[in-house]
Order: sequence, then structure tokens, then C-alpha cells
Amino acid sequence: MRKILFLSLVLVGVPSLMHADMYTTMKGIMDDMTEYVYFLEDSLNQEIVHVQADIITNSGATFSRTLHEGWTYGIAAFGDWRIKDLDITVYEDVDGEWVEVISDNESDNHPVVTVEPYETNKYMVELTVYKWDEDYSAAHYGMLIYHEID
Repeated sequence: MRKILFLSLVLVGVPSLMHADMYTTMKGIMDDMTEYVYFLEDSLNQEIVHVQADIITNSGATFSRTLHEGWTYGIAAFGDWRIKDLDITVYEDVDGEWVEVISDNESDNHPVVTVEPYETNKYMVELTVYKWDEDYSAAHYGMLIYHEID
């Protein structure tokens, strides 16, 4: 009987004591990610080929992957409430040098770019926080890479 009472207290009481606070939770980013997935797949007939959520700081975040000739890729990123302005820059590896292909430096926290590789090659996506809310220097972000379904 004591085991059942203890288990009941753990299942009911502990989750309410262990809730994440607004500074550490990824719930908002995951909610935004879910909305992007539904919109891209159901409304725009896009195939999501990469999903990423992480912490970003003043040093930014980078990610590289191969993009294939014959596809038009969209890259969308979004920041949480601590980010006022998030930018994307995409680079292509040209003979070992990263050459800028495109950037979105609009004043918002949900940049989107389109990349249409003329050949299959390695690309780097760089996310930079241009403006923080108040005195923050770290936040959560999400990023999706997608392309149209034939």
C-alpha cells in the first residue's frame, strides 16, 4: 500500500514541482516548430529535410550540409522571445573557401532564404543574433531546411 501511495505522489506531485521556467524551456520553440511543419508540409507541399533546435549566443550558430543540384531549398529560422533580430547567411564551399550565396538580414526574428544549388555541394548556414531583447546574450532558436515535393 505504501508503494502505491508513494508512486501516486511521484506521478502526480513531482511533475508540478519540476516544471521548466521560461528561461530554460524549449516548449515555445517546439510549438513554433510544429506550426512551421504543418504550414510547410500541408499548405506549401514542402518536404522537410532537416530540423534543428538549440541555444544561440553572441557567437551565433553554424551548420553545414550538402545541398543537391536540381532542388530549391528553403531555410527558415526563428528565435524565442529574447531575440529581436535574427539573421541567416548561407555560404557555399568553393575550393575550400566559404563564399556567401545569400542572406536575410531583415529586422525580424524569423529569417527565410531560398537556395538553388547549380551543383551538388557543401553549404554552411550561419545564424547571427543582430539584436537581443534587453540585456540577454543567449536564447533558443529553431531552424528547418526544406524543399518542394515533385
